[in-house]
Parts: sequence; structure tokens; C-alpha cells
Amino acid sequence: MVPCQRWPADASSRASAVSCMLYAMPFPVFQLGALPLKTDRTLRAVPYVTYALCFVNLAVFLGQLSLTPSALYQAQQHWGFILNEPRPAALFTHGFLHADIFHLTGNLLLLWLVGTVLESGIGSILFLLLYFASLVAAILLYAVIGQAFMPASMGVPLIGASGAIAGVTGLAAFRYYRLRVLTLPLLGVQGVPMPLPVPVPLWVPFWGFAILFTAQETISGVGDILSGTSGGVAHWAHIGGLLLGVLAATLTRAVPDAAREYALEDSPRAAADVAQAKRKRREVERLLWDNPDDPELLEALAGLLLASGTPERCHDLYQKAITRFLAHGKPERAAISYLNLLHAFPDSVLAVREQMRMAISLEELGHADDALEAYRLLTEHYPDSDDAQTALMRAAQLHLRHRQDPAEAERLLRLLLDRYPASPWRQLALSRLNDQ
Repeated sequence: MVPCQRWPADASSRASAVSCMLYAMPFPVFQLGALPLKTDRTLRAVPYVTYALCFVNLAVFLGQLSLTPSALYQAQQHWGFILNEPRPAALFTHGFLHADIFHLTGNLLLLWLVGTVLESGIGSILFLLLYFASLVAAILLYAVIGQAFMPASMGVPLIGASGAIAGVTGLAAFRYYRLRVLTLPLLGVQGVPMPLPVPVPLWVPFWGFAILFTAQETISGVGDILSGTSGGVAHWAHIGGLLLGVLAATLTRAVPDAAREYALEDSPRAAADVAQAKRKRREVERLLWDNPDDPELLEALAGLLLASGTPERCHDLYQKAITRFLAHGKPERAAISYLNLLHAFPDSVLAVREQMRMAISLEELGHADDALEAYRLLTEHYPDSDDAQTALMRAAQLHLRHRQDPAEAERLLRLLLDRYPASPWRQLALSRLNDQ
């Protein structure tokens, strides 16, 4: 975020914008920075909001390019946020204006890399709330500091999405504390208008960048207070966004959620090694202490116990996971847990209603053989239930449709008619037999 009348043309400021990482290691002749290229995180969902924000920011900037200098000045005065002439709409609109291509590129690159990761983890609605709340928090802190220490900045419009992106950075550093970013080191040299890339890409932890960014902004912000001017970059606005992101991390339990997500991701790999499985099992058990009904953690613990050679509790854990998945309206996930249960404990059977729901879910997921096995177990263990009649009928239809086995289908239909002569499925069963 910059006061738009003060956007500097010097090389170091432009290099900072392009690198997305304000230089944290200044030297008399050169400065060090880094250009982020990609993260090591696979997206869990499509980050539509981040894509939309990037598109809108780019579209607005292209619109700015079509304006005459006087029209652009008027737009910045109207849509930028002026501290001594506050307009409620400008609390948000200022975040879509940018001073030049360097300002825009720096903001959008970091938003694209980290915003996509964060949104796919916390969800689009929460991400959008964080983004705009950070814009407001950035303005509020800058207004407080500006009023007290930098009165000359009160009449200068603030523009840029940096405050919002600082908020995204603050939350992402906690929510994905293992996130790494592939960076290209940059060398800023006095007298050279653009930073020089050093062709040695490095993976760096994102939390390290967040700490350096916070330190740089704090040092620069204190310098602004001492000088009585913002110096071309609204450092206290960045700090305001960062603080909002940290507050959001606390309110949303970002670190516990991250620990849970990492544990679930690590569990399948850990299960391949007994020693790793034992270590990861203890971690998952600690997480379950706070979330005893979390079905994914229950399922993960069951798998780790099997891998570490202690299967005694696995059956009950899988059954509890299935029950909780069903209670949460996730029959597909429950079906996967049921398959894991059958793999570890063949002939395992659930309560009659849960067994039927598992069989139907497996059928709908296209696991015909597994569905037939689930129907078989239900009819054998609960022959007097109404669901047993339904199970026989559905199993017969599966044999006809998916296995092209009319002989087995006929056997099941006749079994249904013989065992349950008053069954509500009687007419349909007779019709199927007549069709063969």
C-alpha cells in the first residue's frame, strides 16, 4: 500500500515491489531480496475468490492505463482513502488501485501464490472476509499512527492491496506453518534500475518470510514516525493488515487446524513404516484428545494402529469414524472407512441401518462387488429386519445390471420370495423373474 502521490521512482522501492519481499538485509551498496516463484502446497479446492480478486485488480489497473493524468489523479482522489476526508466506500475501493505495474505485480504475485493456498484451506467465505477486514484494519492503524506522528500524510490518498495481502500473509504463516516457497534471490545494486536475479532457486519457509516482512515493516514504520513522513510506502498500513491476520489466526484456531491437517496428510505415508507410524500415532492421539469425535482423525488413528502392529482398538475406531461421517452427512467418506474396516477385519458388520447405508453408498460410488458383500453381510446378520429384504432386492438388481449374472440374480429373487412371502418387494421380484 502506498500514498499515491508519493510513489517513489528509485530503484530500491521498485525492486521491493517486484520481489514481493521488502528487502530485509540492506547494505551500503546493495540490497538483498527474493522473488517467490511457487509453493510446495497442493491446492485442496479451487480458490475462486483469489482468482477473482487478481482479475479485478488487473482489470482496474488496465482501466487506469486508459485514463489521462488528470483523470487518473481525480480517480485516486475519489477512490483512494484520504485520512482527513474519509469516505466509507474508499475503505474498500482503495485496495483495487495501484500506483504502477511494479506495485501491482508485487501484490498480485504474492496474492496468487499464498492466497490460493490459504483460500483452499480455510474456505472462500472466510478468505474474503479476511481480505476486506485486513484492508480496513490497515487503514485504521495507519490513521492512528498518521494522526499522532505523521500529520503531513493525512491528506494523501492511500491506494493498493498490500494491507489485505499482509493480512493474508499473517494468517497463512500460522495456518500453513510448514509452507515453503521456491524463491529466486535478487540483488539490488545502486545505480541499477531493476534488481538482478541470482540463478540459484531456494526453498525457504514461508514463516521466515513473514518474520522478515514484519521486522522490515516495523523498522521502516518506526523510521517514518521519527521522520514524520510515510516516505512513499504506508508501512503502518502493512502492519495493520498483518496484525489482523494474526488475530484471525488466533480466533480461527489456525495452528491446531494446521496440525490436524498435516497429521492427516502424513498418516498414509507414516503407515508404511512401523517406527514412523508409532510416532505419528502419538501425535494423532493428542489431537483426538481435543477432538474426540473427529471422524478423519479416528480413521487415521485406526490405520496407524494397524501399521504399528497394535490392531486391538482399530475395529471400534473404524466403526466410530463411520458413525461420525454419517452424522456429518458424508456417506461417501463413511463408505471409504467401511472399506478400510473390511480390509482389516473381513466379515465385519455394522448396526443394521448403518450397514444398509454403507452398502447403498458403495453401490452409488460404483463399488459393485463391495456393495454386494455389504448386502450379503446384512442379510446374514440381520435376517429378520426389513432392510434384509431390501438388501436381497438390491443385490439381485446389481447382479443383473453390473455383473450380468442372471443365475445369481434369480437365486436371490427366489430367496426373497421364499423367505419373505409378504415382502413389499414381492411384485417387483416376480416381475424381474418373469423378464428373465
